Amino acid sequence: MRRVALPLTLALGAVLLGLSYGPPYGGSYSYYVANWGEIGVPNLVSAILAGWRAYDSLGEASLLFTAVIGFYLLLGGKKK
Repeated sequence: MRRVALPLTLALGAVLLGLSYGPPYGGSYSYYVANWGEIGVPNLVSAILAGWRAYDSLGEASLLFTAVIGFYLLLGGKKK
């Protein structure tokens, strides 16, 4: 097991050191500024929150709701 772990760790380290950690060309700001008219909201911040981030917020809310219901059922539900 140790014969495999050391080369694997060194290979992973080499891959991670070889990656570029700089910001991507253009970034998301230039995309938002260029395409904010698609949402139909006059404010850029509101357009980001209402348009592109709405799906992310919906996913987070459903995940939280599922976790709460799961804990409720795990703890026995309503006691009679």
